[in-house]
Amino acid sequence: MPKRAGRRTQGQEKIARDRIDKLLNLAMQSSIDEDYKQSKRFVELAILISKRYNQRLTKAQRLQICRKCNSFLDSKTSKNRLSPKGWKTITCLSCGSVCRYNVQKD
Repeated sequence: MPKRAGRRTQGQEKIARDRIDKLLNLAMQSSIDEDYKQSKRFVELAILISKRYNQRLTKAQRLQICRKCNSFLDSKTSKNRLSPKGWKTITCLSCGSVCRYNVQKD
């Protein structure tokens, strides 16, 4: 009888989260160096690891990634706007997709 695969250990999940953080930091660095193709590949790898190990990205990490084309969003590759009604609008300059987020007022 073959050994049944069980739940992943907490150590494996921690390694997955660390790798996701490291890949997103590498994506930020390569986007600063204007190597957008490599930056996009780092983001894709981070998303694959998060799906494989069932680890959700934090809100800050999700806001840095375009949902449509998986490119890393920074000041050179996106346009950020705040509306008077309390919405933050992020426009990806590579694919043109628009995401709107509600910003809490103080």
